[in-house]
Amino acid sequence: MIAYPGGTQRLAEKICIVNAGGWGTALAVLLAKRGQEVQLWARRPELVAQLVATRENRDYLPGVLIPQGVEFTSDLEEAVTGASVVLVPAISRAMKEIAALLGPLVQPDQLVVHGSKGLEMDGQRRCSELLEVSLGEAHRGRVAALSGPNHAEEVSRGMPTATVVACPDMDVATRLQSALSTPTFRVYTNPDIVGVEICGAVKNVVALAAGMSDGLGFGDNSKAALITRTLAEISRLVVALGGEILTVAGLAGIGDIIVTCTSRHSRNRAAGEAIARGSSVEQVQAGTRMVVEGIPATRAILRLSERVGVEMPIARQVHAVLFEGVSPQEGMTQLMTRESTSEPWV
Repeated sequence: MIAYPGGTQRLAEKICIVNAGGWGTALAVLLAKRGQEVQLWARRPELVAQLVATRENRDYLPGVLIPQGVEFTSDLEEAVTGASVVLVPAISRAMKEIAALLGPLVQPDQLVVHGSKGLEMDGQRRCSELLEVSLGEAHRGRVAALSGPNHAEEVSRGMPTATVVACPDMDVATRLQSALSTPTFRVYTNPDIVGVEICGAVKNVVALAAGMSDGLGFGDNSKAALITRTLAEISRLVVALGGEILTVAGLAGIGDIIVTCTSRHSRNRAAGEAIARGSSVEQVQAGTRMVVEGIPATRAILRLSERVGVEMPIARQVHAVLFEGVSPQEGMTQLMTRESTSEPWV
């Protein structure tokens, strides 16, 4: 038993983390430091060997020691078996494949939560929907999403962080809140998984735009306007999809947007800045081992918004810059000279 400010909590028997990227590794470090048994799965056996030998993820989270409470495996069945919680912090483009692998392995009584921020490219399905399809009826409405202003670099070093776990089944959300909370990682619950997941996907598109603003040499006024007006776009999309507008004002919405648009850790903001300074999308993607989620998310979000009839002019111009040969300066000019309108968000 562990005492927290909110009461006493019992540790889950075992937490399985499916994906040894930066975020997955940070969560493993976080949970192991509170005494949790953690098994971290990596697809590549060579990465597992490196993790065992060095107890450091040099490719994705350099400089962070992984505690002894974390075990490593490339055997997914071994990782999942016996876990109370299956945590899937995979990149969105890999989620459909990983969900299919998990389908035969995850049991009805295991809690499943993903930590991805993106959408399926083809059908624009949310990551929880992809998992539910593979996991079957027992997990319908019971897959959760973990999202918020949560840079792996800071979480792994024990810096105070808040996040939200969203699930329509509030019993699942509350149990995950207990399983994932630590003295440095405060977890809130929210039943609005639609709003939380859409906010997580769109915020990376916003970050690209904010980075472009930085790369063009614009100032605080520009970024403040960009962030605020993007909140209007996200709100319209969330409501159109059946989510709650108040979610946009929470950790998964404005909280994550603030951090990803302003932080030195933000890959998407840095990518947007590089593009505004002359780098191509291909050069940006080739220059990092990490995935710049905002680039594929821009395509998916724009397709989704068009499908449901929601106007998203900032996302539209980011798409034009990334994929249609429009310069960042011209994209900004297009936004500033649009037909005048009123401010109400929805």
